[in-house]
Amino acid sequence: MLNGITLGIIITFVLLFLCTILSILVNALLSPMSRTPSKVLDEIADLMDPSKKDVFVDLGSGDGRLVFKMYERGHGKCIGYDISPLSIIWANVIRTFRFPLQKEIIFDAQNVFKADISKATMVYCFLDEKSMGILGPKLEEFVKNGGEVYSYMYNVDGMKGEKKMELSNGKELYIYK
Repeated sequence: MLNGITLGIIITFVLLFLCTILSILVNALLSPMSRTPSKVLDEIADLMDPSKKDVFVDLGSGDGRLVFKMYERGHGKCIGYDISPLSIIWANVIRTFRFPLQKEIIFDAQNVFKADISKATMVYCFLDEKSMGILGPKLEEFVKNGGEVYSYMYNVDGMKGEKKMELSNGKELYIYK
């Protein structure tokens, strides 16, 4: 006969398994992850040149590699938003080991279209063309209010002030200031 503790442990493992399966499905269907090469991330962080007073937001942060690089460079507040809970859990695990007790690095499982960027000074996106089109008006307003937007591989159609930088892998970084 099972006692309460054993039953609780079994239910916990079953729920964790189901949550993992659900997260894998969300990753595969809603937010396919494409890793940017480390050398390119270094180039992007150099071009963005963050300072301690900057608040950096990565929309679609995945495993948080750029968020960590930006924190290492500028030591300002860095926030990563991603729709995948699995990516956010992984990024938080990495943060815990690399930057223990650091409150300036935040990861949040949130829809990038609803993410609050009002307090940010720099926003980075590596999203597809359709997503960039949906985010366009929000990003344009952000730039009008003094923010900087950096988009890897995809531009924001119709947005003014576009500057293109070719990176070492032949892909482009679109910069809006």
